[in-house]
Amino acid sequence: MPQIIEQTQTFARIAGRNLADMFGIEPEAVSEVTETPSVVTSKSFIVSIYYTGTVYGEYLLAMDEETAARVIGFEDPICDENRDELRDEICDALCELLNTVVGESIVHLQSSHAKLTVTPPRSFFGALRYPKFRTGRATLETSAGAIECHFCLDLMRLDLATSYAEAMSSLLEVNAKLKEANRHLAEQQAQLVHTEKMASVGILASGVAHEINTPLFFVDANLGSLEDYVQVIESTLRLYERLCESLQGVEGLWTEELRKIQVESEEQDIEFVVEDTKQLLRESQQGIARIKDIVQGLRDFSQIDRSGLADVDLNVLAENAYALLAGELPENCRVEWQLDSRIPRVVCNAAEIGQVVTGVLLNAGQACRHCDAEREFSIAIRTDVSDAAVTVTIEDNGHGIAPENLDRVFEPFFTTRDEGDGAGLGLSIAYGILRRHQGSIGISSRQGSGTRVTIRLPLSLETAAV
Repeated sequence: MPQIIEQTQTFARIAGRNLADMFGIEPEAVSEVTETPSVVTSKSFIVSIYYTGTVYGEYLLAMDEETAARVIGFEDPICDENRDELRDEICDALCELLNTVVGESIVHLQSSHAKLTVTPPRSFFGALRYPKFRTGRATLETSAGAIECHFCLDLMRLDLATSYAEAMSSLLEVNAKLKEANRHLAEQQAQLVHTEKMASVGILASGVAHEINTPLFFVDANLGSLEDYVQVIESTLRLYERLCESLQGVEGLWTEELRKIQVESEEQDIEFVVEDTKQLLRESQQGIARIKDIVQGLRDFSQIDRSGLADVDLNVLAENAYALLAGELPENCRVEWQLDSRIPRVVCNAAEIGQVVTGVLLNAGQACRHCDAEREFSIAIRTDVSDAAVTVTIEDNGHGIAPENLDRVFEPFFTTRDEGDGAGLGLSIAYGILRRHQGSIGISSRQGSGTRVTIRLPLSLETAAV
C-alpha cells in the first residue's frame, strides 16, 4: 500500500532527526521500507503510540535493550543490580522521543485522515505478538545499534459511540495532565520573577513549553473529534424529531410512546443541551488557542536560531515595520522620521530584528491610544551610528511607565494591559533576540511624559561585546 510506505518513510526520517537532536545519535543508514502483514520484530524493547479516528493504527520503535541503553548514554554491562533503574530511565527517555516524533509525523497522516486521536506512549520489554495489520518497517542503523521504525494502518470504520466514549475518557485524562503542567508553570513563573539572569530564563521557558505541549496536543486533537461527534449526535436527534413529527396524529400503538418522548425531550431540554455543548466546545477551543499562543511565545523566547543572517539596512527595516503597523496607530498620532542615511548595513536576522522593531512601535502606538483623545501625540523614529554600533530609537509622548514597573518590563508574562490583551512576552522575546545578536535593548520612561526605547546592534558580530 503506497500510503503505508510513504508514512513509514516519513516516520523513519523524523525519528532519525530527533535521535540526533535529543541524543546526539546520527543514523548512519536507513533501510528501504518493507511491507508486512503484521509487526514482525525480534527486538527485546518496544515503545509504541496508538492513534484512532477514521482509521486506526500504531507508531512503534523496536530495538534491543542494550541498544536502548546506549541511546541514553549507558555503556556499562546490564546486570540485576542496575536493570530496574536503567529500564525506568530507558522508558522515560524513549517514550519522550516517540512522543516528539509522533507529534510531527501524525501531521502528515492527518492530511488524508483528519481528526485523529493519539494515546500516551507505552513501553514493553520482551517478545510480543501483534494482530494482523498492514505494517511498514524501516531500520535506522546507528552507532548504538539497529532501531526499527514500524508504522501500522487499518482502514476500519469505528463505532461512533465507542469512539465518543474513548475520546471523552482520553480528554478527561489529558485535562488532568494539563492541570498538573499548569501547576508546574505557576511554580516556574514564581521562580522566574526572582532570577536575575535572562539566560537561565531562556532554559526554563523552553522546558515549560515542552512540558505543556504534549498534553496540549492531546486536548486539541480530542476537542476536534468531540466537535465532529456533537454534530453527528445533533443530526441524529433531528432525524428522530422528524420521525416523531411524521407520526403525529397516527392513532395506535405509537401514540403513548410519542407522548413520552416529547415529554422527556421537554423535561431534559435537549435543544439547550446540544447548543450549550457546542458553546462549551467553542470556549474550550478558544482556551486551547490561547495556551498555544503562550507556548509559542515561550518557544520564541528560548529558541536559539542563528540561521538567516544577512546584511540589513535598518532604515528600510524601520520603514517596513511602520508600513505594517500604520493602520494600528491612533489617528491623532504624528510620526517623526529622523533616519541617518550614513548608517552602514549590519549583519543580523532581518525577521527577528523586524519583529523587535515592530513590537516596540506597536507598544508606542498603544501607549498613545490609551491617553486623552484630544491630545496630539507623536512617535519619533531615529537611527544613528557610533564607532561600534548602529542604534534604532523609538520615542513616544504617551502615558509612560510607572517607576515600580520599569525594572520588570523584560520579565516574561509581565504586562500592565487588560487580561487577554497580550501575554506579556513581547519585550522578553525582544531581549532574547538582541542578546543573541550581541546587541542590547534599553528603556527609559517618565510616567505621563512618554517612553524611549533604544535598540543597539553591533557593526560586527566578531567585535561585539557578549
